[in-house]
Amino acid sequence: MQDESKDANSPWIPLTTLSKPYSITVQGHVSKPFCFRITFYAPTSPATAFDLLADVLRRPEWDELTEATEIIEKLGQGDAIHYVKAKAIWPTAARDSLLLSHITSVDIDGSAANDQTTRAYMNVSQSIVDDRVPERDAEGIVRMEAGLAGQLVTQATLEDKMRLGLQGDQWCRVVQIADGDLKGWIPKSVIKFIATQALPRSLTKVCQQLAVLSPSIESQLVCRMNAQPGTLQMKLPPQVDKGKQVADEKRADIQRSSSSSLSVANSGLRMVRSAGSRNRWLVWIKIILKYAAPSIIAAITSVIVSLLIQRRWKK
Repeated sequence: MQDESKDANSPWIPLTTLSKPYSITVQGHVSKPFCFRITFYAPTSPATAFDLLADVLRRPEWDELTEATEIIEKLGQGDAIHYVKAKAIWPTAARDSLLLSHITSVDIDGSAANDQTTRAYMNVSQSIVDDRVPERDAEGIVRMEAGLAGQLVTQATLEDKMRLGLQGDQWCRVVQIADGDLKGWIPKSVIKFIATQALPRSLTKVCQQLAVLSPSIESQLVCRMNAQPGTLQMKLPPQVDKGKQVADEKRADIQRSSSSSLSVANSGLRMVRSAGSRNRWLVWIKIILKYAAPSIIAAITSVIVSLLIQRRWKK
């Protein structure tokens, strides 16, 4: 695989490069101050590396920038809402993020020299807003906004091994994109610390952990995902009951105030940016139905009740 860091037309500029004990490269985007591409090689199979890297609950074990993580909700096959709290780096405040994440596996055709199909694993995430997890400004925690970010884990090629001097059969290549807006005040010294020290140390630690694990052929995370019954399993709340409850509350407010103004409550999940693909459209529809349906029902009910009151008042 070609070393893209030496490509004059590449939008990435090298920030940190380590060769020992593991090959780790951190690059920054030429026009985005908070966008990084990290490439490293881990001494294990892609499946084993992916299971550790994509498990959000295990992230604090190896990522020195992460303080705590939580799974807010599992939405369906490979989709979940994750909360991640980052540690404060002096002199800045602590950060947190709320992410909609998706994991999957894809088959990659081999090169001309080796036409075997190999399995690659991908984890993508993007910031969302959810009323169940409000921002914690009162606690001095700044809510970050993550763009499309994630990891792609593939088998290291023979060219990679020869170029980097990797010994042994089991090596995988991990490419990670971190793109977002950290919000608030961030001095350049903190950005430099993250890129040149914190990230390389964390990735070295995860490589050390992976080195002692037995390589797996298949990802356990993906196997559990595929073992779930049906293609899309989500526990949707009873929409009619919740809509009726919200509608009754709206009707009572209108009758008490005798006002013709309408109040449309925004609740539930609001996507910051759309990152779905056509083969996942059912997931997004079910997410919208789950979180937006009650407020839509309440808004429609409010309009109808208001019109009835106005017509009765005119009579």
